[in-house]
Amino acid sequence: MLSWRFKEGVVKIGQFLMKIIIVAGIAVLAILTVAFIWPRTASTIFRSFERLMGCLGRRRALAVLVVGMLSIAINAFVTRWAGEAPPHIHDEFANLLAADTFLHGRLANPSPKDWEFFESIHVLVTPVYASKYPPMQGIMLAIGQGLTGHPVVGMWLSVALACAAICWALFAWLPPRWAVLGGLLAVFHPMLLKWGQVYWGGAEAMLGGALVAGAVRYLVKRRQAGYAVALAVGMVILALSRPFEGLVLSLILVGFLLIWLLGNREMLGQAELIQMAVPAAVVLGLWIGWQGYYNMRLTGNPAKLPYMVYEEQYAVAPFFIWQKPRPEPQYRHEYIKRHFVDYAMKEYLAQQSIGGFLKQTAVKIRRLGRDFLGRFYVLLVPLLALPWVVRRRGWPRVGLVAIVIFGLALAQETWMWDRYAAPIGALFFLLVAWGFRHWSLWRCCGKPLGRIVVLLVVAGFLTQSALWIKVRKAELAKKDWEWQRAEIIKKLSSDGRQHLVFVRYPKVQADPSEPSGQSVHNDWVHNGADLISAPVLWVRDMGAEANRKLIQNYQGRVLWLLEAENRYDPPPNEIKPAVLRPYPDGR
Repeated sequence: MLSWRFKEGVVKIGQFLMKIIIVAGIAVLAILTVAFIWPRTASTIFRSFERLMGCLGRRRALAVLVVGMLSIAINAFVTRWAGEAPPHIHDEFANLLAADTFLHGRLANPSPKDWEFFESIHVLVTPVYASKYPPMQGIMLAIGQGLTGHPVVGMWLSVALACAAICWALFAWLPPRWAVLGGLLAVFHPMLLKWGQVYWGGAEAMLGGALVAGAVRYLVKRRQAGYAVALAVGMVILALSRPFEGLVLSLILVGFLLIWLLGNREMLGQAELIQMAVPAAVVLGLWIGWQGYYNMRLTGNPAKLPYMVYEEQYAVAPFFIWQKPRPEPQYRHEYIKRHFVDYAMKEYLAQQSIGGFLKQTAVKIRRLGRDFLGRFYVLLVPLLALPWVVRRRGWPRVGLVAIVIFGLALAQETWMWDRYAAPIGALFFLLVAWGFRHWSLWRCCGKPLGRIVVLLVVAGFLTQSALWIKVRKAELAKKDWEWQRAEIIKKLSSDGRQHLVFVRYPKVQADPSEPSGQSVHNDWVHNGADLISAPVLWVRDMGAEANRKLIQNYQGRVLWLLEAENRYDPPPNEIKPAVLRPYPDGR
């Protein structure tokens, strides 16, 4: 059995690598064919493209500002054209709860009476009522909601800051015109466009990683206090968005910086060291104090994150594949049990053999490859030049090694999504931009064919981004269950009364690949920070006798029963609307 699973894992990885090689080979052959047919026209276009990048590159502050503002404009256009979607997955609801909590002037909310009815995925209901996630995403959503009434604007700002920070960081690693190109690639990248439209995060960690990556390289060039502060601020943002992955990246890059400083001690005086260390220490000290206070308010322990408390209450599968599972707790709801016992444990158990680990690693690599390189792996072409880039230059080698070490750390996690790898975003765009630069210098038969490669790949990349925007609009046009939920909230809220909706699921299906049944990823039971004055409250149906106690505590509310069959990503013609009717014997 072990031998079979090992072979299956190796085959999966081999198939994925072979697919990458075939796609890259076809792309290169197509590019070279076009290059030989229209070399002169393409070269003229490239010179214009190069002049534009060079013009922006001569003004770093302007380039960073242009990249950030362009990102906001693009994301605003996507939202306006495709539509502003309501939250869909658990993570989004949890982050929106954090935002609403902050807007109410609180770090956490009191635990509700009869909190068992309000239990949900990724949300603490005891000892306090709050999101389990680090607060950075909630802070940005709160900014968007507070300024405009639309939390998605906070996502626009997050992505814009991440793109601007990437551009700023690349100026330290690359010639100016290629730094600008790297920043613009971030602006139009489908993954970042997606992060600008959803509420589950990613851009904040990419922002923090970009500040750390840029500051480390700037400090090698010029030992200035401002860059040390940028390094500390980046580390704080990483800690407030993706603590584990942020810690890994910080240790890697700061480790490279310390190695370089130790190797060049004669260039660093004591006064210069103090000038850098003191402001950075102040920033980190303020964060430690605030983080301890935040943890104390949510968990009662300054050293314990809300995430850890939630996992202790509900989770069976551990965060790392080498940890032992926790004992199964006493679940009060079948839906929540299926999520943690079936779905989450299935991911963990699948990686407990060598073959299973290799197979799941191939799945993770394929998922991240599609997210970072694009659906058609367009950005793989510039990365094909990396062997020549890292052979000739030292700092790109540092970036590549950092990504490899970071990837090895990520492989230890039970789950993997694009936002987990967000901290290395700046390093990814660094390697892509270096690859483009190397291609631009390549000549064949006396012709600058590499320039044509750059133009065609950039054109293909922009086409890929445009296709993503089109797909986004088509996805939102399906009007899945979250749209019906939003419509019910709007309708019930309009009559001026308060409502209490009991949610009942006829069947829970843990495997999203099954064509029927209730998905553990879709859940109606999510609420805002203020449970007392909320016009609509969603609670779990626990049976007539148990429900009676909750009804007594929320007297005066109109009672409803909702029966929902939330299948996982059904075809548009098979979406069955939930049934909302008056609660039996209710008012």
